Amino acid sequence: MSTGKVLLHVSQLKLGMFVSELDRPWLGTPFLFQGFRIQKLEEIERLKTVCDSVYVDIEKSVKIAPTRAGKPASNRRAYKLAASFEEEIHSANEIRESTRVTVDQLFDDVAHGRMIDLVSVKRLMHDTVDGVLRNPDAHVCLTQLKQRDAYTAQHSINVCVLSLALARHMGLSRNEMETLGVAALLHDIGKIKTPLDVLNKPDKLTPDEFAIMQQHPLTGRQLLEHHYALPYQIADVAFSHHERISGKGYPRGLKSNEISLFSKMVAIVDVYDAISSDRCYHDGISPTEALTKMYSWRLTDFDGELLEQFIQCVGIYPVGTLVELTSGEVGIVISVNPDFRLKPKVNVVLDSHKRPVYPHRVVDLAQHQLTAPDATYAIRQVLAPDAYGIDIKAELTPFQKAKAKQRVS
Repeated sequence: MSTGKVLLHVSQLKLGMFVSELDRPWLGTPFLFQGFRIQKLEEIERLKTVCDSVYVDIEKSVKIAPTRAGKPASNRRAYKLAASFEEEIHSANEIRESTRVTVDQLFDDVAHGRMIDLVSVKRLMHDTVDGVLRNPDAHVCLTQLKQRDAYTAQHSINVCVLSLALARHMGLSRNEMETLGVAALLHDIGKIKTPLDVLNKPDKLTPDEFAIMQQHPLTGRQLLEHHYALPYQIADVAFSHHERISGKGYPRGLKSNEISLFSKMVAIVDVYDAISSDRCYHDGISPTEALTKMYSWRLTDFDGELLEQFIQCVGIYPVGTLVELTSGEVGIVISVNPDFRLKPKVNVVLDSHKRPVYPHRVVDLAQHQLTAPDATYAIRQVLAPDAYGIDIKAELTPFQKAKAKQRVS
């Protein structure tokens, strides 16, 4: 051990201390990365449940106030699941389809200079927040069902849902969630005025073309705040979601403390969905790879604490990810376990010989670890969304049909 590290009993831990090592392997603990600074009291309580002592790096430790992502810990809400994934997935699909219709109409109205139907947007956001509060996993799962030729509307919906899931995870109020949801849904509205030959160019943009692209945050703000008279909080997200904490973002080059909480949140979600989606100029990467890349950018691009909150929210293996298990079986992640991030709940669709499984079998890897701790039954690797010819949306249909049948009967 280096002289900068000291061994402390977990009862001695304080906010701001940098935990560099545990008294047991990191794998299987609820902690995401090997080495982290304690940002909240809940982390100390969680350490007490898995460790007796830890090594603290004194040089990397700091004194901090008990706050979390810009919001006092005492004001945070602890939301409980009101529906299982299986119960919520049908409703989530209906809400997403309604959102798609509303967004398509909204974008068409903006493109043709018409007023937008804000009543429909508000009603839609009420239903979406209701759904995410009941079970965020069911709604987040559908953000992984992506089509290259429907990117703009699809991206706006995904950013909205993922932002709401993050807000729920952080314990923001319902009113805050509804405002954030509208802001996230409309964050790229300025791109509707961007020439299509620039927006969809498959090659690298020239400096002049990039300058045109960089105008969309200002255009978005002008549309939302001045033309449609929406609140500043909503317009600011359109204006600031490309700002970066290092000051190297655009259009104003704002630094961390100059960027609003909502803009920081949407910036993270915007990049996550963009780099994990297929576009005309690049193929999307897996959600897990996207999170890994973004974590490497946390010191220059994103609010580090918010990014860690987002990773905790969606999990190492985000809902909707296609994975292969150590057994050789293939399945879709349908639920994230916050206490065992490497052990989500998986809907198995192929057996170890890569043959279809009927009916599907849901495996809770965390429960398997608790009942058989010495058995190796875990995720071996993340697969491409269409690996083995799997249609993730079709594989989720049995859940949707089962729930629809329950409602009819």
